[in-house]
Amino acid sequence: MKTKFSGILTLFLAFVVQLSLAQEKTISGTVSDENGLPLPGVNVIVKGTSSGTQTDFDGNYSISANTGDVLAYSFVGYTTKEMTVGASNNISFSMEPDVQAIDEVVITALGIKKEEKAIGYASQQLKSEAIADVPTTNVVNSLSGKVAGVNITQSSGDIGSSSRITIRGVSTIYGNSQPLIVVDGIVMDNNTYGNANSGTDIPNGLADINPQDIESVNVLKGGAATALYGMRGTNGVVVITTKAGTKKQALGVEINSTISFSNPYIFPDYQNSYGQGHSTSYFEYVDGFGYDLGANGGDGGTDESWGPALDAGFDFIQYTSFIDNPNNPQAKPWVSNPDSVIKDFYETGITTDNTVSLSGGTDKATYRASFGLTDAKGVIYNTDLKKYNISGSVNYDLSDKWSVGFSARYIKSTSDNRNAVGYGDPDNQIGQLVWGARQVDWGALRDWKNLPLVDTGNGIMTPINWNLRYNNNPFWALDNNLHPWERNRWLGTANIGYQITDNLSINAQTGIDYFNNFSETKRMFGTVDNRNGYYSYVERNRYEVNTQVLLSYNNKFGGNDQFGLSLSGGGNAMVNKYRGYSAVAQQLVIDGLFNISNSSDAPLLGQSHSQSKINSLFGTGELSYNDYLYLNFTARNDWASVLPSGKTSIFYPSVSLSALVHDMLDLNSEALTFLKLRGSWAETGSTGPLGAYDVNPTYALSAFPLNGSSPTAIYPNTLWNQDIKPQRETAMEFGVDARFLSNRLRLDFTYYDKENNDVIMPLEVSAASGYTNVWKNAATITNKGIELVVGADIIKNQGNGLNLGVDINFGKNDNEVSNIEGSGVLNLTNGSLWNVDSQARNGEPIGVLYGPSFERGPNGQILYENGLPVAGDYKILGNSQPDWTGGLGINASFKGFNFRTLFDVKMGGEVYSQTNTWGNLAGVLEETLVGRETGVVGVGVMSDGNGGYVQNNVVVDAQSYYSTAYSQNIAESSVYDASFVKWRELSLSYSLPSKMLQNTGVQSISLGVNVRNLAILYKEAPHIDPETAFGTDVGQQGLEYAQTPSTRTIGVNLNVKF
Repeated sequence: MKTKFSGILTLFLAFVVQLSLAQEKTISGTVSDENGLPLPGVNVIVKGTSSGTQTDFDGNYSISANTGDVLAYSFVGYTTKEMTVGASNNISFSMEPDVQAIDEVVITALGIKKEEKAIGYASQQLKSEAIADVPTTNVVNSLSGKVAGVNITQSSGDIGSSSRITIRGVSTIYGNSQPLIVVDGIVMDNNTYGNANSGTDIPNGLADINPQDIESVNVLKGGAATALYGMRGTNGVVVITTKAGTKKQALGVEINSTISFSNPYIFPDYQNSYGQGHSTSYFEYVDGFGYDLGANGGDGGTDESWGPALDAGFDFIQYTSFIDNPNNPQAKPWVSNPDSVIKDFYETGITTDNTVSLSGGTDKATYRASFGLTDAKGVIYNTDLKKYNISGSVNYDLSDKWSVGFSARYIKSTSDNRNAVGYGDPDNQIGQLVWGARQVDWGALRDWKNLPLVDTGNGIMTPINWNLRYNNNPFWALDNNLHPWERNRWLGTANIGYQITDNLSINAQTGIDYFNNFSETKRMFGTVDNRNGYYSYVERNRYEVNTQVLLSYNNKFGGNDQFGLSLSGGGNAMVNKYRGYSAVAQQLVIDGLFNISNSSDAPLLGQSHSQSKINSLFGTGELSYNDYLYLNFTARNDWASVLPSGKTSIFYPSVSLSALVHDMLDLNSEALTFLKLRGSWAETGSTGPLGAYDVNPTYALSAFPLNGSSPTAIYPNTLWNQDIKPQRETAMEFGVDARFLSNRLRLDFTYYDKENNDVIMPLEVSAASGYTNVWKNAATITNKGIELVVGADIIKNQGNGLNLGVDINFGKNDNEVSNIEGSGVLNLTNGSLWNVDSQARNGEPIGVLYGPSFERGPNGQILYENGLPVAGDYKILGNSQPDWTGGLGINASFKGFNFRTLFDVKMGGEVYSQTNTWGNLAGVLEETLVGRETGVVGVGVMSDGNGGYVQNNVVVDAQSYYSTAYSQNIAESSVYDASFVKWRELSLSYSLPSKMLQNTGVQSISLGVNVRNLAILYKEAPHIDPETAFGTDVGQQGLEYAQTPSTRTIGVNLNVKF
């Protein structure tokens, strides 16, 4: 019996064991993201146990579990997913992104990471896809229309042209009004060191960064957000974090390749009915002093288009006559070439961007390296840009206490020929389109090497052009009058950290930004305005080193850890050195030998150097209560060497409060997910436009001789001032952040008010003093505004994987300057543009356009005399700052497809257009057709001779009318509303399903198309893009100066990950 019982017991136990083994099984599967791409590093645990694993590089995993167990899947940035083990041994699915996680961590000042819910000021962060999906050669342009309160202006459509960024208006009259740029903790110089008015437009510094290397861009807007950066953060801060490796990730390789094609898409509307000449003297011009048949056959006496009708059966000897037969030119049909500008003058720009990166990590280290190459050809013939971008970073945990990190980045940007810009530059060939002849066939002038040579003066021979008195053959000039440019830049950082206790740590970091910049201007013999050649060489070298130590403490205390305390303090030492050299040969001995020693006269030589320092101490703290109330404070003191001795100290305090009302009042529900009220106050300041030695008596070297001696030492024109004080800004900000329907609807509203006092500027003094200006604290600037950011997930991960989201941003800023001493007026332009100045005037926004207007009658009608408009007084014609800016972004995904598009809006403000001025004066624009045959009767009034006014009824010839209405005596005629609505971006990509790539070694493949500047949907300014400006300085905004037209870019992109 006992034996039988033992046998039964043995069989029972074996059955139980077998049943247990049958219930426990191996679950495997693949976890992917919302686009179907594998997600490596996803944590997978059996809920309620310590059993767990992670997905591998291909998103695959396997884990032992019992039927009925719950598997929890979690990954940073995605909603945690729970799946119950059933009959199947495979569980595969896509995780859902948690893009609006309430506990999202953002990078704040000095690289300090904070929970988004804890900060008491507005900031806006863009992820890498918002920057890289529609790539540009300048990262600044990728911010257009995406960040509330941020205004972006691109100088022109030239490849690599400079761009300007301002945050919450203009806060200084002179000097840099753009935000501080910080890349991985390194302060980066974003200046252009070029001139879009005359010379060449050089890319701003941020254009050096490869968009494919960027992980995120965080825009810090208000004083409380930027006070920790001291005097350099007063205009806002753009914090860029680049990509890094991930711990416990195998080596991964990513290849990203894009080819794009660019063409101008905003052209003047030209008239194609009348050609070169004057309306009253064309035939005399042809036979008499225009084309001298016995000499060179190419010296056009006029470069305007008021001549005979085109396509009307006329035959004339013209420039193409000499191309066909230089020795015996024959009359040729006088015909139009309506498409020649688009077809023959401009080219299709081609840009290739290729980036290869390697990244990965172990349990103690992360690493990433990348190499990028951009090779671009501009829409202007023989203009180009190349960029080589090499970067690497390593972070390593030496132990549980010690960690180190290193990063290095080298960028070489080079061009064999930068396009000359500004109508005043003889090498800017756009001027021939703005003021020129409408019968020109530009294609006939392209092959300049095989064109007849003509004498341009003193026996100097150059290829024929449609007009050689005022213009060279544009293609000869673009091939020979070159503007080479090169910039080499090194960015590097090294840091070391030590975890003293669980709550206390210290970190030390040093970073450097160094570049050298070389540019040349080369002009051959025969160049208009430089018949005997010209050569200039400019070299700039600059480096800045920042060394920082930061001690940080974090702890919780009180019952149930109700209170949280974070404290950080430290110091920074900054050294900035600059050295520049220049040499100019105004005439050459040997044609084509571009060397200063080839100068026929004494060359003009220049050299400058400067050094400045800022030493700083700072501290910041955060006190929280129950994780729903956060009080933050900062304090920083700078000692700046540019200020007078004994007055170098500047102190910047700030305080902010964040209250999570939904937690405080227990309002959590599906309808109201999150509600935060925030407010902040800060006092910041800066040294404005002051250079290293502006407050001290210094000498400068001059190349011009004095009493036969050269060089000579001279005092600067601006008198130093030992009583100068720093500019001070007081800023207040209030906001609300509300999220509804489980974060599917998000609203963020901000009101801000900031006032800058003691604004530093050079004020005029009597020339009898020996100076022209003196540095003074002499103005106040205020900026008040609102910002609104709205996001909505209209469709979110339905059963078919469809997602649809909308993002809207809006910013309105009111700017005003007051308390300018003396006349209350400052000219901001370096010489007026056709009698138009950008000014700062008491009671007005900075950058009002001031110039000559129409004289008007009592009811505002234009006043005429003898049929021509009368020039009136100088007055304010407009304001270069927009009334408001905004953007609308739409994004959608479906299975492997991803779609993004963006609309960019600016409303209000004005622009003065030189293209419109010259185009009307020269008779090349479409509107000048009115009255060609019948004369023009201007709309307005004229004097009745008895003190009254009657409707103007005097007929004048068209050329006289337009030459008067658009002369430099009446600039008002070319001032227009600068509003626009642009369809800015569009991208569509498809990612292959991961199952198609199994066993190939390829993790993902994505193919896409992207378009930038699809269309301008609304604008008031004719013939131009109202967005352009002729530079990045304050005084260059709202002034269009015959720049290269804006371009539309269409690209194809391939991304492969291994």
